[in-house]
Amino acid sequence: MRPLATVGIAAVAAGFLVAVDRGLASALDLSFVVVTLIGVLGVVQGVRYASARRGRERRSTDLGEPERRERAAVPGSDFDDAVTRAASARRRRGRTARDDVRSRVRAAAVRAVARRRNCSRERAAELVDDGAWTDDRTAVAFLSRSTAYPIRDQVRGSLPGRSTFRIGATAAVDALDRTSTGLDDPRTDLASDEFGSGHEPGGSR
Repeated sequence: MRPLATVGIAAVAAGFLVAVDRGLASALDLSFVVVTLIGVLGVVQGVRYASARRGRERRSTDLGEPERRERAAVPGSDFDDAVTRAASARRRRGRTARDDVRSRVRAAAVRAVARRRNCSRERAAELVDDGAWTDDRTAVAFLSRSTAYPIRDQVRGSLPGRSTFRIGATAAVDALDRTSTGLDDPRTDLASDEFGSGHEPGGSR
């Protein structure tokens, strides 16, 4: 028999006794009886709830594998890596890597000049080779083998861990970035599309 049914039967029996025996009814305080029955009912319900939870099967929630964030590509990071590899490579392999980096920068400069000055690629290439695309002599020397680096860059490049190639690459990309934001002449926005902004690429010419 369920506990609620037991309490109900007990309540009915008590009511029957009170109805039959008037003396018993006068001896009992009605409010005391009501409070007592409510208290008993609460205890019974508590015992039922605890028993039900104890007998219930517990299941753990499988949260699965934590989500792993994929590393986002940094704009221009591939160019920085190429400069670092070219600067640290030696002999023929290093020369090839440096020529590849220089070709990329030169191509970007040619496109920038052609777009800004509305001229042909051939004319733009002449301007780049002549050093007329920027006022930065270090950037000019990086793209023109006939132009020597300034003395200060040669001194800096001879220090341990430094090189004129790295210095020249940084200057050339900065020059392209300046032209794209209108701080130099000619101006173009191709530099930002090609390499991103804020570069500090990471040895020999």
